[in-house]
Amino acid sequence: MDAAISAAHEAPPAVVLVSAGASHSVALLAGNVLCTWGRGEDGQLGHGDAEDRLVPTVISGFDAPGITSVICGADHTTAYSEDEHQVYSWGWGDFGRLGHGNSTDVFTPQPVKALQGIKIKQLACGDSHCLAVTMAGEVLSWGRNQNGQLGLGTTEDSLLPQTIQAFEGISVNMIAAGAEHTAAVTEDGEIYGWGWGRYGNLGLGDRNDRFVPEKVSSVE
Repeated sequence: MDAAISAAHEAPPAVVLVSAGASHSVALLAGNVLCTWGRGEDGQLGHGDAEDRLVPTVISGFDAPGITSVICGADHTTAYSEDEHQVYSWGWGDFGRLGHGNSTDVFTPQPVKALQGIKIKQLACGDSHCLAVTMAGEVLSWGRNQNGQLGLGTTEDSLLPQTIQAFEGISVNMIAAGAEHTAAVTEDGEIYGWGWGRYGNLGLGDRNDRFVPEKVSSVE
């Protein structure tokens, strides 16, 4: 059989994980392969250019072993290598959302040096901010913070990951990021909310923003 025809009929690799941003998507395939598609204007596809991709396209040259997580923000992308204990990020860099210490766009996956060697349980990305839960139950956040969505007690953006001190003595199990607010569940099964609260999105009974995590105390 013609090799080209045979290749065309081969089953594609199994998809392990998928995530979607505002206008792009990323998938982790069996065999530790990452592919991306959609809008590429800000480098969020990781192919070294600003071109869109109309079909899933493998990110060539990215060989970090043991990828266990891929998460999209609105216009940027993150991945975690469990083997290396290393977070990677790429795409639109405004507000420090990539965690590289600046606001520069990045067009290929680059390591977040501030997180080197930290064992990560989970990553989450909002529109322009990111968070990481460590295996020790700590939470780090970085990126845009105009509504307090980083949980650091201010509205200043953070170009580098910072530990959320409000969780000192509290072990966090998981996090979720909305566009401009954040939620967390602790090991004790309690939920916390912070960031933009205009529509009651924090579950705290009002429309106020919160700059540090606050426990949701009631469920109707």
